[in-house]
Amino acid sequence: MLIDFSEILKTFGFSNQEISNRLDISIAKVELIKSKQLYPNKALAQKIIRFSKQKVSLTPPVVADDFQFGQPIKLKRVIFSIILIIFVSLLFTGFGHQPFWVFLLVLLIGLFVTLPSCFNDYWLINRNGLKINIFSSSGTTKLAQLLHIIPITQRTIPYQDIDHINIIYRTRPRTSPFDINPDIFQLVCTLKNNQELSIDLNVSFEENLLNLVTIFTYQGVDVYDQQRILLALTKKENLFQKFNPKFS
Repeated sequence: MLIDFSEILKTFGFSNQEISNRLDISIAKVELIKSKQLYPNKALAQKIIRFSKQKVSLTPPVVADDFQFGQPIKLKRVIFSIILIIFVSLLFTGFGHQPFWVFLLVLLIGLFVTLPSCFNDYWLINRNGLKINIFSSSGTTKLAQLLHIIPITQRTIPYQDIDHINIIYRTRPRTSPFDINPDIFQLVCTLKNNQELSIDLNVSFEENLLNLVTIFTYQGVDVYDQQRILLALTKKENLFQKFNPKFS
């Protein structure tokens, strides 16, 4: 459960400057926590609890399964996609009415350009950290990775390497009410070496975001939410309607 440190700070009865001095953090951080735009890491959370003398305890979040972002690659799906590309190539070349080299050209474009572009990197997040499965930028190598001939590159990022995480929601310009492409909904992880990594969130993941933030903060990572997305979710607000009022 995500503890509301905003309300705890508001019950202190001290000025932001006094709270800042007692917790040894900046006034800006105090203001962000109070306005529910910053969810403090475990160490700071424990300081706040001790200072408040409230009977609040930090309990380890329950993580039954990995949080998954993106689509893991299954060989069956790749084979089905190849069969579909062969069929489409035959369709475009009239099932043999065009010269064989035309069919071969269309097929190669499908296999080495279209097919690899349909599969992207994907993330796994659990209590140990973040793991990203990275495909090659080369179409030929990526195709070999999809067919499990060459292994996918994996990178593991432990929580101690993460400085902070931002929750970001950006609307897409829409010229038509029939534009159903989703807005940009991301976790932007800033590492301690200043590298930024973006994880695309699916809108269907909204209900699990609170649990994920609880994991991040318990693992010692500050989570910034300057658009107050988590507050909107706790109020059961629809994010698309919140950020696209003209379409609601």
